[in-house]
Amino acid sequence: MKIMMLAGNKLSSHLMYQKINKKFPISTVIMEDSLSKKGMLKRRRRRLGLRTVIGQVLFQILCLPILKHTARDRTQQIIRQEDLNVAPIPDSEIQRVSAINDEEVIATIQSEAPDLVLVCGTRIISKPVLEATEAPFVNIHAGITPYYRGSHGGYWALVNQDKRNCGVTLHYLDTGIDTGSIIAQANITVTPKDNFVTYPYLQLAKGIQLLERYLLQNTEASTPKIASKEKMGNVFYHPTLFQYLYFRKQVKVK
Repeated sequence: MKIMMLAGNKLSSHLMYQKINKKFPISTVIMEDSLSKKGMLKRRRRRLGLRTVIGQVLFQILCLPILKHTARDRTQQIIRQEDLNVAPIPDSEIQRVSAINDEEVIATIQSEAPDLVLVCGTRIISKPVLEATEAPFVNIHAGITPYYRGSHGGYWALVNQDKRNCGVTLHYLDTGIDTGSIIAQANITVTPKDNFVTYPYLQLAKGIQLLERYLLQNTEASTPKIASKEKMGNVFYHPTLFQYLYFRKQVKVK
């Protein structure tokens, strides 16, 4: 099976590549450039409003460094336990593009003719890119869909005291935001040592396990798609400073 990967320039992309590539070689990695901070803030402001964006920036400046520091040992523990490799994807394997929806991405997909396209950490993929091949696009989403779409689904499930839906989803991509047909889902186990920083590591590790199972099944026999549930949940975003402090005090979610 010929596998391509569309990736964002994020640690999660490198972790996923290193784990999957050992058993299921990835032929090509197309990696898009990170969106500039100015561009990202402009997009968020249009979508969420200035007040929310300011609150998100304050969270990233004031809270996130502290959370990363306090979670340092736990993060390393997860990486060791899950046998994750933090080495970057070799440059020789990467085709870099400014954006994942560029024409050159479509051209590469068409020339490569993959059997499967893995997606990790990119912006929303456009319909022309999805239609560049008949191969399915498969993504690991850090949340249980359809209830927790968007960002930080594990954190928001805990905030909502919804441990039953604190987990990860392996799904096929469509043009919506985490609305594609579900392949498999799994919950994560959160310990007192975990916080906002470590939830995504737990979700990625569990998601990679689901992906490995899916790839093994698809090298032996076809796997039917599982239809998404009809009811769509909310799309969640990064918490603001005020949201994080409030929920940490009220529901003890770190």
